[in-house]
Amino acid sequence: MRPKSAAVIIVAGGSGSRMGRSKQMLPLNGKAILERSVEAVLKIPSAGEVIVVTGADIFRRLAKKFKGLKHALPGATRLQSVQNGVAAADAKYKFIAVHDGARPLVSPAAAQACLEAAAKTKAAVLAVPLKDTVKEVKDNFVSKTLDRARLWAAQTPQCYEAATLRAALKKYGALKDATDESQLVERLGVKVAVVPSGYENIKITTPEDLIIAGALCKKLCRKKN
Repeated sequence: MRPKSAAVIIVAGGSGSRMGRSKQMLPLNGKAILERSVEAVLKIPSAGEVIVVTGADIFRRLAKKFKGLKHALPGATRLQSVQNGVAAADAKYKFIAVHDGARPLVSPAAAQACLEAAAKTKAAVLAVPLKDTVKEVKDNFVSKTLDRARLWAAQTPQCYEAATLRAALKKYGALKDATDESQLVERLGVKVAVVPSGYENIKITTPEDLIIAGALCKKLCRKKN
């Protein structure tokens, strides 16, 4: 794919209910979580613009450290925030990547691989095989044990041909139970490619996640140095 042919949307508008406080600007080894996420996506070779979907106060703090970022306000749900980010993206970009601001340790190389897969298939997501056995539960009893060999945990960024993502959002954007936009693309009948990622691309949701991310961050920083 051509250099600088993608708009990258960072979704960072959540309230941090499971963290017990807003998490975007919590420190992670000397830098805010969201700052590390921005740094990572700015290193993606195909990223032509970066749109941060977050509150105005947080964006003002980011804009002091990073030049050229675009801003969109968050919606009431994650999907609405994605829609706001897509609306803010320049129409000249043929591809769009959507990344969770709470995944600060994403590999720029893996994100680029995901974009390149989307350039071939119209849609691709980063993912890792599940480590745990997964049980389907009903009324506090196991109703089914799922085949772990077939199960992957989706991560971000999730990457799309821009026209495909816009079509999916237009047709299915009102769905309330969608936890990521790739589900909407699947409903269009588009096959979503899976690009293997790393387990270090953790989503920081709970206080325990922050501890784990801190240890991973220290390890990754040592490797870079």
